Parts: sequence; C-alpha cells; structure tokens
Amino acid sequence: MLRNDLISEIANRILNLKLPHPIRVGVSGITASGKTTLANELMEELQVRNMDVVRTSIDNFHNPRAVRYRQGKESAIGYYEDAHDYNSFKQKLLIPLGPGGNLHYVTISLDLDKDEFVSTESKVAKKDTIFIIDGTFLFKKDLSNLFDYKIFVNTDFEIARKRGARREEGNFGSYDKAEEMFINRYHSASRMYLEEHLPKQTADVVINNDDIENPYFV
Repeated sequence: MLRNDLISEIANRILNLKLPHPIRVGVSGITASGKTTLANELMEELQVRNMDVVRTSIDNFHNPRAVRYRQGKESAIGYYEDAHDYNSFKQKLLIPLGPGGNLHYVTISLDLDKDEFVSTESKVAKKDTIFIIDGTFLFKKDLSNLFDYKIFVNTDFEIARKRGARREEGNFGSYDKAEEMFINRYHSASRMYLEEHLPKQTADVVINNDDIENPYFV
C-alpha cells in the first residue's frame, strides 16, 4: 500500500472519532520500528486538513540518569522498567486531556541532555486538539486506556535492528556496538513489552512497516 494512502486512511479514522475532549493518539512499536517517522507524517497530514495538532513523545518524560541507569547502562530490564517517568507522563499529559480533565498539560518533564527536570508553565488544550504521542512502551497495561486511538507499528526485529544500528552508529562509536546495544538492551526490552503487555492486541490498528515505502494494515 502506498505510504501516503495509508497515512491518509489513518487520519480519516482519527477524524471519525467524536469525543468531548482532545484526541490522544498513541504510536507504539519496538525500538527503531519507524513509529516516530509515522507519527510525524500523521501530524503533517492532519495539519494539511487544518486540524490543531500537538506532537510529542514519552521520550520527553525520561527519568534522570541516576534512575535510568541504576540497573546498568546496557541492562534490558533497566530500560524496560526505569527509562521513563510514567507518573509524570500520565499526570501532566494524558490524564488532563481525557474525560473530566482540566485540559492543562505539559509536553516535557526532563531535559535529557542536561539531565535536569524542566519546570514549564502548562498550556491549555482546545477540545478539538489532536495529540500525537510516540514511544516504545506506550501501551503498557496501566497506560493503554489513556489513549483514544492506538497505532502499533509492527516491524521485524532484524530489520529494525539494522535501521537502529545505522541510526545510532555515531552515538555508540561503531555500527557493531550499536547493533550489540539493540540486541542486548533495546530489543530485549521490547520483547518483554510484547510478551507482558500484548500491545498488538490492544491497538486499534496494526501496521506492517517492514517496507517503509509500502506499509500495510495487518
């Protein structure tokens, strides 16, 4: 399926939702599955249709390094359990936008580079705003019901590993080291997520993204 057609169809489905509060769209998938790219494309499609869109990520709600790496920088269980500040993510972003929420939200809690908490004044969402939020572990069981439309980007582990290793080669010093990190940390954690939380089963739509130019609905 042509990528533009798929993005357009997802946008149609989201716009068919009739809710009395902002629409919280979650885009999940294993690390380097292509979820960030898809989320950006979906934002652009909705903006072309003159919708008010806020684009953010759970990666703006990381835990500080002392928590994030307390089980080791290469630990899969550490990435799975400690990478993100789920309480802030829920209380400062997802819950205020949902039923009975006050519409006051923030899109970031931690400056990752400075490893410092961010104190920003909350913004006020309009009731017809669409929030597009991406992240690897978005559909954990205690988060899943806080999204109004859930997209799972399904990509073969080997394909995602190669994409991710190429992307992170500079950060880790070599392709081989980046690939090792994906195998031992990121994708091991992703397997835990798939097995424990079954995100494909709770998603509203699952997309096969092995071929970036020709994704399709599963």
